[in-house]
Order: sequence, then C-alpha cells, then structure tokens
Amino acid sequence: MGIPRYAAGMPTTEALLHEMLDEFALRKLVHAYCRAVDRGDFTTLRALYHDDAVDAHGEFSTGSVDEFLSTLAASRPHIRAMQHNITTVNFAINGDRAEGEIYTIATHTFGAGDRDVDVIVGGRYLDKYEKRQDVWKIIERTIVTDWARVNDPSSVDLSHPITRGTLKGSLDADDPSQQFFSLLS
Repeated sequence: MGIPRYAAGMPTTEALLHEMLDEFALRKLVHAYCRAVDRGDFTTLRALYHDDAVDAHGEFSTGSVDEFLSTLAASRPHIRAMQHNITTVNFAINGDRAEGEIYTIATHTFGAGDRDVDVIVGGRYLDKYEKRQDVWKIIERTIVTDWARVNDPSSVDLSHPITRGTLKGSLDADDPSQQFFSLLS
C-alpha cells in the first residue's frame, strides 16, 4: 500500500527491502505504544512521538502529546486494568512520511467508587508518521471509535480454574513482565 519507491514496472530488490524495513519499524512503533500505555511507561510513550506531535483522543484529551500524557497520567489512579490490542494494520509510506490506519480493541477497567466498570472499545488509530534522523515517530494521531461496550459493574472474574492462580497484571513497574524479562523491557 502507498506510493512505491520504484518506477513503473517491477520493484527493485533494494526498493522492496527499504519499504519492508520502514513498515517493520512502523509496526514496532505501533506495538511499542500499546505496551508503553498499558504498563504506564510514560518515558517510552513520550519517546514514540515527535516533540511537536499532536494527539486527539476525543474529550479525554486533544492537543499536544504532552497534554495527552498529562491527562493519561492523571487518570492512572482510576484505572484498574488496561490492554490495547492491534489487529489490522495498513501503512502507506512515501519517503520519510507515512500514514497508518491501525485497528484496535482496547479494554479498560475503571474504579468507580464501590465497583469497577469495564469499557471495551473497538476502533482505529489514524496516524501520521515522520522519519527524522532515520527514526520513525508519530507526528499526529486521531482516535476513531467504531463501537464500545460498557459493563457496569465490571464483568471481570478471575475465579475460574483457568485464571485462578495465574499472575495478575498491573499498570506499572509491579507488572510480572518487569521481573520476568531481561531483554524485552
């Protein structure tokens, strides 16, 4: 997808290799966002955006990426669990600019007084990326919600034998992945 780096006719091996490497870097960027936002790794999350990037998460936060991260950090005490999953990914690459339509399913469990509430969102990230100093980063992100489900109260139940006794994820440095991995962190 996108404007190829080659003239009409068959692409050169080198042109295909460059396109594959750029797409691989963009995929890594999108997946790194999910891990960083779910684990509350704000340093990594900030590094995925260019300094002048904007992010439109609807009424939650729209403006600079720093405003988004500030709002996200302020909301963390109310979030019990969160998981962003990437499904379909489409990129168009033109030199050092790219666009992506990234399909997501994001689950959130919020603390709401004496109960938890689940919000499950199916949507898309409409992204624009720029490669500066040979590094791809997000320059603009807009969130599209295609559907959402709210379970009030939460339907999360970890008492089933298949989940009982498993490690429980957390949104910060206490997450089991932090102690388990030595290469992936």
